[in-house]
Amino acid sequence: MKNITNLNVTFLVTVILIIGASYYVFKYIIPEDPFNFVNSYQVIIITPDNKPDEKMIITNSSRINLRLHIFNASDKVKSIERENWILKRGDSRNYKRGDYVFHVFKSQLIDAPILWTDTLWTDVVFRGDENNLEVQGGPKPPVEIKNDVDEQLKVCTYKHNDALQAVPIICWTLSKGRAIKWNNAPSLFTLRVFKPALVDDPIITESDVEHLSKITISKK
Repeated sequence: MKNITNLNVTFLVTVILIIGASYYVFKYIIPEDPFNFVNSYQVIIITPDNKPDEKMIITNSSRINLRLHIFNASDKVKSIERENWILKRGDSRNYKRGDYVFHVFKSQLIDAPILWTDTLWTDVVFRGDENNLEVQGGPKPPVEIKNDVDEQLKVCTYKHNDALQAVPIICWTLSKGRAIKWNNAPSLFTLRVFKPALVDDPIITESDVEHLSKITISKK
């Protein structure tokens, strides 16, 4: 009986010591957030105050009537035109905003080609005449992404409706202070930030990020 009692006391003391040691380890040795459950990273997203309309305005302020052949900028060989219409001098026309290239002609009995434009997404104004036609307009402003964290991070973007997020649109590895400009971002996308590793460790996900945004990754 005495031996059994001694065993019970020894067992009880051992359990108390284990509990006490465990408390000390978790309280004073192991950090409060050993697995980074509390995320100290943040993504700051700034979008323009004045967002562009869904339609671009195309204005002929030149001294001649123009014929405009409009192509998707993604059409490398410019084989299929979206539109072909005459824009008389002084007139304007609204058109669905997008990335387009214009083949511009002087409108007459036999149209005379004047120029090809670069990619245009903003509102467009034509000025001058067939000898010095000027094009006012430009491409869509890029998304800007900057890493303001004192470590290297990997940033990937995905289609906004891609639930699996297995195949990114594009990825960048950014050191501290590095910024990139993404020129062909879709209207909405998902942004994910990783710590680069053999298997990248995701730390932040932002859904439904708008194009034209300025994005900064920082610490809270």
